[in-house]
Amino acid sequence: MQRPSFDKEYLFKELDKLSSKILIPVNLFMIGGAALISYGLKEATKDIDVVLQNPDELNALINALKKLEYRNPIPIEITRPYRMMRTNEILENKGGFRWDIFDRQVCDALTFSSEMKSRGTVFYTKGTLKIILASKEDIFLFKGVTEREADLEDMRLLAESGLNWKVIEQECRNQSVSSGRLWENALYERLIDLKTKHKIESPIERSLKATLEEKLIEITLTEAIKKGNNTVKTISQAANQPEHFIRESLKKMEKKGRIKVNKTSRPYKFTLNP
Repeated sequence: MQRPSFDKEYLFKELDKLSSKILIPVNLFMIGGAALISYGLKEATKDIDVVLQNPDELNALINALKKLEYRNPIPIEITRPYRMMRTNEILENKGGFRWDIFDRQVCDALTFSSEMKSRGTVFYTKGTLKIILASKEDIFLFKGVTEREADLEDMRLLAESGLNWKVIEQECRNQSVSSGRLWENALYERLIDLKTKHKIESPIERSLKATLEEKLIEITLTEAIKKGNNTVKTISQAANQPEHFIRESLKKMEKKGRIKVNKTSRPYKFTLNP
């Protein structure tokens, strides 16, 4: 059954109710469809996605919503894409309006970084409740690492409204470094989907692809060296790539401090840095 949608007026009414039940200072960072309403990019949304920064605020929000008779949806009403989001809590009122609540990390993926916080703008304050609207760039990035079809449509709306693409690219790279995960891959694939389905070309697509390819070859060479391949020739054979390409890639890895080179022997021997 199709879930209902709710407009900005409804959203504010729910926030006003919530503010009367919050007992401690709580800062919510808003990142989903409700945020797009606030930017004037959508008329309605089915839910509100928020990120909190500590367990006390998380518990205060959940307790306040439950006082307003929000409850966990019946498990069969939680679709696979929703389960994949790995929310800390999903709460829904009798009308079907839903809160997707995350504690610092969103969709078991990106964390709400200090840079993201600094880009946010205060959207709502009442009592001890403060809601900060995440930047359009950060909302785009969050939606760019999910698999929900609706998120691709939101990415289109955000892209058409005008974005600072360099901010998106830099935050993606920062998140990859801090998590050790290859978020450039997820974002690049979604940008390709955006181009294919909505004819929107991103100016960071090419540089993301270059970064991704460089990281993938680093992973390949690292695994080859771990398995005992320690010369250009043996690494080339293990990676199934030409020796001149492997030589240049190893130089880049050495410059980054990823590997050490023993030049006292011939051929040179390569080992991983701890």
